[in-house]
This record gives sequence, structure tokens and C-alpha cells, in this order.
Amino acid sequence: MRAELRERFPRHRGQLLPALHYLQHEHGYLPEHGMEAVAWYLGIPVSEVYGAATSYTELRLAAPGERVVRVCTGVSCWMNGGSELLSAIGEGSDGLGATVEETPCGFLCAMAPAVEIDGRWTGRATQESVAEILAGSAQR
Repeated sequence: MRAELRERFPRHRGQLLPALHYLQHEHGYLPEHGMEAVAWYLGIPVSEVYGAATSYTELRLAAPGERVVRVCTGVSCWMNGGSELLSAIGEGSDGLGATVEETPCGFLCAMAPAVEIDGRWTGRATQESVAEILAGSAQR
């Protein structure tokens, strides 16, 4: 991992977020050994790396399930049923092997409520449409 960091990123404190995004892209989350390698390479304390990692909702510290479902909880989505959608999806996700997360904004306010399923956003989401997408993509 250290060789990959040397090859891809200048050794500069400003490369912390790009390095964390790279780490998550490679592993699906931020493993502890990876954050330690980033801290060593950039010459900053591990606590600072951890602080940055926990400040951004798109970064995860634990490995996600097979599927990732993110429900927007921004004001528009929340007012248009996002909270109920989040509860319903969270309750029914156990058998799907899915990780259900909330995100403060999916930037689809005009299409509220918005849900991201395995990296693809859908607007005007309902419990039924989410179930159909999950069932349809599971059959592929």
C-alpha cells in the first residue's frame, strides 16, 4: 500500500482526502491499516486521519454488506417521506445482506425522496420501487 501511495499522491498534507477516497475505492471502506499507512506517508498523526475519515458521510470505517442503500435525509427528502423510507428499508434489509445508510444530501431535491442503491441514484423513491430495484438487480 505504501508503494501505491507514493506512486499516486504527492507527499503533502493536502492529499489526505484524495488518499482516503482512493483507499475506500480500493477496499470499499477505510481499513485501519490503510489509515495508518496514509498517516505515515503524509507525515500526519493517525488521529487527524481518523478525524477526517469520521467527518465525511461518504467515507466508511467498517466493511459494508454486499449491497449499499443510502437514503437522502436532506430537508426536501425528509419532508417527502425520506424518514419513513429510511425506517422501512432499514427494517427490511436484514435478509438482503445490505448496508443501509443515510446521507445528508443526495442533491436530487426536485426528485425527493432520493435513494442510492449500489452507486445508482433514483428519485421519487417508494418502498415498492426500492424493493423492485433490489429484487431486479439481485436476479442479474
